Amino acid sequence: MAVETDKACANKEVTRAAAMAGAKTGQKASKTDHAGANDSSVRFMYGTRFGRIVLHTALFLRIPALLGALLRTPLSRLYIPSFIRKNGIDMTGFEGVVFHSFNDFFTRKKAVSFDAAPDALIAPADSLLSVYQITDEARFHIKGFDYTLQDFFEPERFGLTAAETAARFSGGTCLVFRLCATDYHRYCYIDDGRHSGIPGENHFIPGTLYSVQPLAAEKFRIYTKNRRSWTIMHTEHFGDVAQIEVGAFSVGGIVNHKPAGTETAFRKGEEKGYFDLHGSTIVLLLQKDAAVLNADVSAVCADGSEYRVRIGEKIGVSR
Repeated sequence: MAVETDKACANKEVTRAAAMAGAKTGQKASKTDHAGANDSSVRFMYGTRFGRIVLHTALFLRIPALLGALLRTPLSRLYIPSFIRKNGIDMTGFEGVVFHSFNDFFTRKKAVSFDAAPDALIAPADSLLSVYQITDEARFHIKGFDYTLQDFFEPERFGLTAAETAARFSGGTCLVFRLCATDYHRYCYIDDGRHSGIPGENHFIPGTLYSVQPLAAEKFRIYTKNRRSWTIMHTEHFGDVAQIEVGAFSVGGIVNHKPAGTETAFRKGEEKGYFDLHGSTIVLLLQKDAAVLNADVSAVCADGSEYRVRIGEKIGVSR
């Protein structure tokens, strides 16, 4: 069964231990991870002309949707043991659990710990983190492309204006958390706070399902072409924070738990939602001077490299 996997995520991550040993060590490991962070199928489909023809044909024929449907059937259980072995997934705590489908296994739920200090900025998910600065003109640069916050939000689609969405994050920080196939695919709230008004609703934008691996990000504007859902959260310690969940190849679902259109409170570490099937990405937008990232995170991510984080892990503090 052809499910895209990211060997770099499993084998060449930037570990916290390496980064804590010093910025130089962390940067070197991150560059190695970045250089090999595309599996063979991604190199073919995004790195060659014929591969891109195959890719767009597959997308046109809705192959990701068909694959997703297959991976939700009982037959797909046969793929689980080999996927676990191939990717070295730790199944501690799931001994004896019977999964009804590959998707049932993929969206499995576990107990999550997090840094409860009020000023701690935590990672929303197991992922590879990269950091980008947002200009005063609400632009930022990822993998060779200039993006605008207007592109991310498409506020007019929801009856909003740039002032209600993009403008509030000008001069801020963009945190990109790239989830790999081997990562835990549930994500949590980074602080106490509430959803409020139209900006606080879950706004779904339909789109395609390109891979989120680095080579794909260098070939396509995946963060504004892919299917995504966004909300702006009012948090107690970091001000307004935008969270955008971005779907990827074979990921049919972005499931958020809180109802839209209501005044809804949330707690730090509480599960916000989950992805169906395969790797995905979460983007956090912080307002200017909202937080200071840990020195090791900043050192590794300074040149666009990725830093391995775990859900609930402290990655910075509020100012």
